[in-house]
Amino acid sequence: MASQAEKAGSIDPSLSLFQLLDPAVHADPYPFYKRLREQAPVMWDPFMHTWVVTRYEDVKTVLHSFSADRTPDPKKMEALGLPSLGPVADVMARQMLFLDAPAHTRLRKLCSSAFTPRRVEAMEDKVREIPHDLLAKVAGSGNRGPARRAPRRP
Repeated sequence: MASQAEKAGSIDPSLSLFQLLDPAVHADPYPFYKRLREQAPVMWDPFMHTWVVTRYEDVKTVLHSFSADRTPDPKKMEALGLPSLGPVADVMARQMLFLDAPAHTRLRKLCSSAFTPRRVEAMEDKVREIPHDLLAKVAGSGNRGPARRAPRRP
């Protein structure tokens, strides 16, 4: 089994999730994500002390076969010398995606009753209107008319 030092030496630092803190990568992360999928689709990130899984089929395997209870908390980030990531870890640790049963099950049940296909469809126009109005304000157009309906995805 490889030591932490050996693992750290075997990864290209430019593939670490730590790169997401780089303003250029943060502004357009998609080339970075593509590199991860192509060069290191499943890797241990020794800088962030986490596994990174980037391809759909691999992610499905992980979600079906492994526990998600290893999400780092703010104390872990502090111990790793990354206190600035504490708030990010705190938010992640509270998201349903990163919870294990029974907390995940309880929250999923609450959400599934609120997000039925009929309810989602009823909210669609309002959900589209909100960013449209916000963007109109930023652009200075002041246009607060109804949002244009984008074509549905197949």
